[in-house]
Amino acid sequence: MTKVNSLIAELNAPRFLGDLSALKFKTEYRSLKEDPVKEFYRPCLLNAISYRRAVGYFRSTVYNVIGNSIVEFARRGGRTQLICSPELSEEDIDSIALGYARKSEVVGHRLSEQIDELLAAEETAFNTRVLATLLLVGALEIKVAIRADRKGLYHEKIGIFSDGIGNAVSFKGSANETWSGWHLHGNFESIEVFCSCRGGLEAERVKKHEAHFDALWAEHDPDVEVFSFPAEAVAHLKKAALKDLDAVEPRDIRPPQKRRTPLPHQDAAVSAWLSRGGRGIFEHATGSGKTFTALMAIRRHIEAGKPALVVVPSRLLLDQWASEIKEEISEAALLLAGAGNNAWRAPYRLKGMTADDTAHGGRIVLATMQTASIGAFRNAVIDGEHLLLVADEVHQIGSPQHARIMALDAGSRLGLSATPIRYGDPEGTRQILEYFGGVIPPPITLADAIEAGRLVPYEYLPHALNLTAEEADEWREYTDRIRREIVKIKPDEVGARPISEKAKMLLIQRSRIAKKAAAKVRLARDVLRAHFEKGQSWLVYCEDAEQLAQVLAVLRQEGMDPVEYHSKMDGDRAATMSWFRSFGGIMVSIRCLDEGVDIPDVSHALILASSQNPRQFIQRRGRVLRRAPNKQVAVLHDAIVVPVSADEEPEQISLLKSELVRAIEFADHAINKGAGAELRDIAINMGIDPDGLLDSGVEEDEEEA
Repeated sequence: MTKVNSLIAELNAPRFLGDLSALKFKTEYRSLKEDPVKEFYRPCLLNAISYRRAVGYFRSTVYNVIGNSIVEFARRGGRTQLICSPELSEEDIDSIALGYARKSEVVGHRLSEQIDELLAAEETAFNTRVLATLLLVGALEIKVAIRADRKGLYHEKIGIFSDGIGNAVSFKGSANETWSGWHLHGNFESIEVFCSCRGGLEAERVKKHEAHFDALWAEHDPDVEVFSFPAEAVAHLKKAALKDLDAVEPRDIRPPQKRRTPLPHQDAAVSAWLSRGGRGIFEHATGSGKTFTALMAIRRHIEAGKPALVVVPSRLLLDQWASEIKEEISEAALLLAGAGNNAWRAPYRLKGMTADDTAHGGRIVLATMQTASIGAFRNAVIDGEHLLLVADEVHQIGSPQHARIMALDAGSRLGLSATPIRYGDPEGTRQILEYFGGVIPPPITLADAIEAGRLVPYEYLPHALNLTAEEADEWREYTDRIRREIVKIKPDEVGARPISEKAKMLLIQRSRIAKKAAAKVRLARDVLRAHFEKGQSWLVYCEDAEQLAQVLAVLRQEGMDPVEYHSKMDGDRAATMSWFRSFGGIMVSIRCLDEGVDIPDVSHALILASSQNPRQFIQRRGRVLRRAPNKQVAVLHDAIVVPVSADEEPEQISLLKSELVRAIEFADHAINKGAGAELRDIAINMGIDPDGLLDSGVEEDEEEA
């Protein structure tokens, strides 16, 4: 009897019905002019019993903005129906389209991976558990939408709030269901609002929105394939749920994370680029935020529904750029090309992503330079005034292979590099400067970045060492061969002898004798044995796999536990990098860490091998100077090859000069000024003017798929 009375009491209890007609709404909201969450979103949740939402992207970070309103909505019996587009790779879409796998399996697997990523990140973990809890208690239903023709994303954005007395409020606009879509510090978004209680055309629009959503939810729309959230993903998400809604305390909702605010030099750079017709190169030092500056320019371009093509020289930079684009311009459709991403080869895929049609919306194609330079890729790109081409590490686009990309007639062009000049390649440099429109002043130097607090100050500790007798003999032999080769070359009109390809190759081969000097392996052992402490993060730069293996072996003999990192290593490079970023230690690497890779926690570096090209040592220094929590200063150890004497080994003076170019430049910007004095003493003792040294070097391009 008690149970029956309880049920009767529950049925007779007053049910919250809400009243949306009591609210006063504007007809539109813009995120930078009003507060759409405070003025629209939360009031609707507090006065509605159902929320229907069809949206391109959904993230649990939206709860950072809404706060406990969504939880209170659920506690009052409010129910949410959500239709969203999963983040599928192009390969996933192709698998579904071609029938390689059932769509629920493909989508379920991908969603499970994304759930794990959200739970692993501190800033999204708790809010993802809130999402899981809403799903567990039945306050949230999710369905997934993909275009029936598999040619793009389902990217619609409509929402409908309904109360229990027949009123409905719908909205439509650019905002996704994410933190950046609704917060004042997020994207610049706008929505239009329609209220049924205002009658007329507004009531008609609300009815149309309701009918459209209901058709989607019932899976009756012929153009959009809608299906239930895969059981695999539901089960995976529910594992992370709290026991019930009462376990969600108000204090548990995380405060919003502010979106990055542009620095003055970044705003100025984009304005200068726009004033030059959207052409130019940002010559900005490592750590100055040139990638974010470029993303600001890209966002301006794609907001008009235009496409952008971003080309990068390596797989690592492709991954890094993809992550940045998803974070900063999540509303853009993104297509990856190269480094194992082959979906661009599908018929009409690349043409659609670069077409001059604003109806397609903002689109970004992100490709490796090696892939972008091949004929099949370039022929599929629709170039013209509508296209923006961005080249990261723009000096790399000047190589004979990559220069083919500059055949694309992009209306807007932007290059990025701390050092855009191609050393020993004036023709490649000329092509780059002409195509992109020159460097946009002022350049941002390393000293500028340190002074602005973008990079940490550093100590510089050079270590002088000598070649062995055998190495010195080999160096002498190469020097003779180089002289004989240069003599063969006919002088130009001013008497200069240009460097032939054979002479250039001989110079590179000779330089590797110094880079791989036997004394450097012993130096690595001695420096790390004396200075490495647990908790530090060290990078050791090697010339090639042979030297890397020697360094690994000698360090392991000393009881250390170094890890290797290079493009041809066995095992998972991404997992190795993730482990190193989390736990530190000693990472022994080859040159694949030179350009653009972000490892800010690195506190120490030992440079065993460096080319004569100033770009390489500038980039390596930049890797170590990036800011990180609890990192106040960085330390650079550098191996400097010095002749035994100018009289005994005169042919090594050219080597010492090239070494001193790097070393004195490093020392001049270091906080320990004594290092510079020591290097100048070495130069003077060898008969070298330390203030008359000139940059020299040969551009060594590295191809990576």
